[in-house]
Amino acid sequence: MDQDEPLPSPIPAPCPALPDLKPVADGDSDDATVVVPRTSLIEKWGSKKAEKTKAGQGDAVSTFLARIERQKALLAEFQADPTGFTKWRSAWFREVIGGFGVSVTYDSLDAGGGLRYIVVETAQEIAEFLEDLAQHAQIDANFQRALKENRLRRVSQRVGGKVE
Repeated sequence: MDQDEPLPSPIPAPCPALPDLKPVADGDSDDATVVVPRTSLIEKWGSKKAEKTKAGQGDAVSTFLARIERQKALLAEFQADPTGFTKWRSAWFREVIGGFGVSVTYDSLDAGGGLRYIVVETAQEIAEFLEDLAQHAQIDANFQRALKENRLRRVSQRVGGKVE
């Protein structure tokens, strides 16, 4: 106990480089088995290293526009096969008495002037509404602010924090 033992280093020792493997001949066979050389993970992928994006990063408006594009794709799916359409949980539109009810988003987000939900008569009007909503998201600063606030609220709920 009189001797001081060196503490293990908290920094792991570097991995030795793996040598390229050569063809190996099996003693029972005349055939040589070729073993493919292993690539070095760090050398191959190290230049592509990046920081992982965190929840809530990115532009709320561009994310919203991408969500509108998703709604347009769902609408096209619905129009192609109205009776076989099964993605109602993902759609912002629903069949209602008198046509279709369309929400501004999954959330109860106000697009301005209290506009959160409309009822239209045709699928074509849904497409027009989505197009107008996308344009509105691009030019209305108040709606853009509402999108950003909504995004922060959603991120906060996902990570269990509080909205400030």
